[in-house]
Amino acid sequence: MEHIIKYYPVGNADCTLIKLDNGKTIIVDCQILEDLTDGHGKQVMFDVKADLLQELHKDVAGRPYVDLFISTHPHDDHCKGFVENFYHGDVADYDKDKNKDEIIIEELWITPRGLNNNLSAPAEDIRKEAKRRRKLYDDDANFNGSKGNYLRIIGYDKDKEFDSRYCYVPGKLVTTVHGASLSWLDIFIHAPFKEDVETSKKYDDKNATSVVVQFGFKIDGYTGYKSRVLMGGDAEYEIWQHILDNNTDEEKLKWNIFLAPHHCSWSFFNESDNKKEIKPSAEAILKKQIGNSAHIIASSNEIKNNDNNPPCYEAKQQYIKKLNSGSSHFLNTATHSKVGNIPQPIVFKINENGKTLREISTVAGASSISNPAPRAGR
Repeated sequence: MEHIIKYYPVGNADCTLIKLDNGKTIIVDCQILEDLTDGHGKQVMFDVKADLLQELHKDVAGRPYVDLFISTHPHDDHCKGFVENFYHGDVADYDKDKNKDEIIIEELWITPRGLNNNLSAPAEDIRKEAKRRRKLYDDDANFNGSKGNYLRIIGYDKDKEFDSRYCYVPGKLVTTVHGASLSWLDIFIHAPFKEDVETSKKYDDKNATSVVVQFGFKIDGYTGYKSRVLMGGDAEYEIWQHILDNNTDEEKLKWNIFLAPHHCSWSFFNESDNKKEIKPSAEAILKKQIGNSAHIIASSNEIKNNDNNPPCYEAKQQYIKKLNSGSSHFLNTATHSKVGNIPQPIVFKINENGKTLREISTVAGASSISNPAPRAGR
């Protein structure tokens, strides 16, 4: 038995694929660019879409699909490419010629801020699809989801929960998607909380409602989790403190792999202009690492010793300092490995031996491009 988790190299952005041994798949955020070249016909970016099509299964009608898509929050660097690459609308209207290679989303998770107005075009595309699905529930009191129409709003509507048929709140342990058991994966929801939803609305702080989850991977024949992954979009230090304040189960914050929030930004540690003080929340979360072989992933551009934020050089240094396993276990998607000059995904396999960093092999996204024209989109 073997599961994989793949962090795609998408610059200062996020796109992650989880694929379980039983074939169930999860995509967290997307950043799928149309033009992968340097403008002169030379490929310089990994082809995420080609790799997804290689990894995902197809349904009986030959259409690619993902079991769950999690949109952590409505920022371009977590939403770009959604409209061109993921199917939206009634699955019955899917046209294999017109909608060629568009990925059907069986179940969609979205943060409450992603349903509001004043969003960029990529985030608005996800909002429209979420609203279409929500209307199916609102129009029919007996509707509990169907193929390509399942929805979960993660968090609160001000001080109350949304309709229980399509709402999850912090503290929920999820073991099924679109009515089917995940079997080998538990998803524990940590955030967003009520106060963070209100903060997001008041200050238009989209990061404040980032969906934060722990993925717990299981292996046949073993009790408990073989590996745990903690991911939180662009959640900043205040959100992590809220999580610590509300958490009642120490196990739910432990991690073997931690995705550095906001592309290795300093905002996980403190305000951007205060690099002399580390907030207690950052210290506490980083102490939750398991053993001496934990990894931290920075999904970002190359981290250089300059004033950029993100990615922030001082943040990288703090992560390395806190890692029990040392600098070799801090990995940057932009630099970890390349085929030619093209950055490759960081891939972990999870089996009876725990998690292991997979060696790079030939993948769909590394193929060369002979024509500089971008992929066609709608």
